Amino acid sequence: MHTACYNKVMEKIFYAERDRYPSTERLMRAVFADHFGIRDARIERSENGKPFLEGTPLFFSVSHTKFFWFAAVSEVNVGIDAEPSERETDYRFILSRFPIEEREEIADKEQFLRHWTARESATKWIGGTLADAFSRLSYIKGKLFYRSLELPVRLSHFEIEGHVVALCREKARGETEIIRL
Repeated sequence: MHTACYNKVMEKIFYAERDRYPSTERLMRAVFADHFGIRDARIERSENGKPFLEGTPLFFSVSHTKFFWFAAVSEVNVGIDAEPSERETDYRFILSRFPIEEREEIADKEQFLRHWTARESATKWIGGTLADAFSRLSYIKGKLFYRSLELPVRLSHFEIEGHVVALCREKARGETEIIRL
């Protein structure tokens, strides 16, 4: 077990330009060392591919876009996703695969990106791949469902550096601290 100093606020989003960190591992090693005092971080993967930090009570999730890294760290299971607000996409094709109740909530690209990031952050919370979970997930009236059962999670959206960022976590308490690296 690490003897690191864990801060009181345990729900944090870190973000940085991608050119500052050549890989997810380098990003997370810097976050764990600089913000949690963990210098010998051992990153492992669960059976379903979800990364975790061995020997600590910390959960983490990472997302990246063309220019930025986004990482969430918490004492509870967490998933994060980010998409650039200006991203050009023909979301109507993808929307045809969403349940009708969810489609009715999406009138424009901004609403689509909120739904998409909600679904992807939930996939990362669950573990596995978006391809596996896509047809089983839905985001309706601000709640996430998996196979029509409501997930016991809290979902928040943030606007960070021109990105729509979704954070999915269980039993969240307090404010989310956002830290630029």
